[in-house]
Amino acid sequence: MAYYGNILEEELKNKVAADLFPDFDCTQIIGRVDFCVCVPADPLGLNEPEPLLWAEAKKGTGHDIYESFIQLILTLGKERPHDRMLPPAFLGAFDAAKIAFLPYSSILDVLRQNDFNWNVTPSDHQTKEFLQLMDLLTDTLHSGLEIYDYERDIKELTHFILHNFRLRRTGVRHIRINKNNFTHIYLKWLEAVKPTININWDLAKQAGIIDADFYLADILSKENNTLGEKLFVLLQTDHYLLDRRINDLGLEDFTKAQFSDHQQAHTQFWNRYARPPRREYWDYIVNRRDLLVSQDVRERKGSFFTPARWVELSQQYLAAELGENWQDEYYVWDCCAGTGNLLAGLTNKYHIYASTLDRADVQAMRQRIKGGANLLDSHVFQFDFLNDPLLDSTDKEGNVIKSKLPDSLQDIIRDPEKRRKLVVYINPPYAEAGDSKQRSGTGKNKSGVSFDTYTYKKYKPLIGLACRELFAQFIMRVYDELHTAVLAQFSKLKIVQAPNFREFRRQFRAKPGRFFMVPANTFDNVKGQFPIGFFI
Repeated sequence: MAYYGNILEEELKNKVAADLFPDFDCTQIIGRVDFCVCVPADPLGLNEPEPLLWAEAKKGTGHDIYESFIQLILTLGKERPHDRMLPPAFLGAFDAAKIAFLPYSSILDVLRQNDFNWNVTPSDHQTKEFLQLMDLLTDTLHSGLEIYDYERDIKELTHFILHNFRLRRTGVRHIRINKNNFTHIYLKWLEAVKPTININWDLAKQAGIIDADFYLADILSKENNTLGEKLFVLLQTDHYLLDRRINDLGLEDFTKAQFSDHQQAHTQFWNRYARPPRREYWDYIVNRRDLLVSQDVRERKGSFFTPARWVELSQQYLAAELGENWQDEYYVWDCCAGTGNLLAGLTNKYHIYASTLDRADVQAMRQRIKGGANLLDSHVFQFDFLNDPLLDSTDKEGNVIKSKLPDSLQDIIRDPEKRRKLVVYINPPYAEAGDSKQRSGTGKNKSGVSFDTYTYKKYKPLIGLACRELFAQFIMRVYDELHTAVLAQFSKLKIVQAPNFREFRRQFRAKPGRFFMVPANTFDNVKGQFPIGFFI
């Protein structure tokens, strides 16, 4: 098949559909998306259409394929078809000479940015927003694009389509959950299933129980039984189990949540989808639990997913600072670990500790360990770093106050020489508590950001207004109570230049090492245009 020449765009789309996707439905029109490939509709109409490709088309040749993808992503961000229908497996772009594909999952984080101005003309390649997205996604496009020349690469192109664009068997189709569509299906689940779970969601949220954990229990299940025993919530046929723990008698206590409609809505909903996803997607879905967590919960708990490229770069900087063998010579503790993605790439699991405020995140990390994550079960634990004691101690009456830290980590903290080899490696929460107007009720409050932490009360007299920022509380406790340890942390640059941090800088006298800076908008769900630094 030679290139198509300088034909009209509509004719080009028709020829690409006929030559490359003859067995699929290429007739759907989805907003201003140029070209769509879908699995042919179910004759009985029992399932929603299942898209495989959304693409940008350009007549003629010589078009910059990267710019075509940015235009497509701006179109999706503006019209948001993924909010009302299943997203495709791939995004694409093509002209008369070439076609390229990119997994839709590669841009999930970008489309979830809620502080980005999507209301620009996608075809204007000179807007600030177009250039901003181009800069943000250059690495993703470089590493993820599959580009094929129609004439030169026809065998490879045919092979790619054959193995990635598959028809389903005739009859009732159950859409398979994967890393491209699990967030979209979650939005539908919120409407159809969540209201039928007999639980007070407002009270549950205050207790740290969120609907996303019930959804994970549903999708990672077979015949209505959750397959992963390490998850915080388990589906067991016709009810959920959660908050499981061993009591003083060695027996298991748990909370049971049932359905208010005898599971009718739940059954009808999941009749459309095939569960569980393929095993290769389990770790990704559990690891990206943050995509299912509401903005206010993310801000309070610090569930901001650190992009893989910055995780990798930060570990390169640690190796440059501490030496090539640093992972064997040092211990690592991420004390606000979320689901543990900052620890990906570390090799010595015996030297790694991970703790988080959210018990469900602990369960998610333990589920990932079952899937091969390089962590030890006994080194993953629930811990409130801004409130809980670091070490076992006794009160004035002689009563023992137990720390939640593993004994091996407490031994490291107690030993001055070992503590010098402890790296506190964190991306802490960036939420900021309000000013006096907000605290008095005359201004807009930041929900869930508390002044009543142990660290706030202890360090407010020393660092003043900086104590309003949760990340500053993390830094000061590490500096004061883990003195001589290595702090490797992502944070705002306020620690080096903000007027409100003058008192903080007088107290925080740590020796600076290597650092780099990146744009905040490269972090999923971080609001605002500001730099984030990684400091050692």
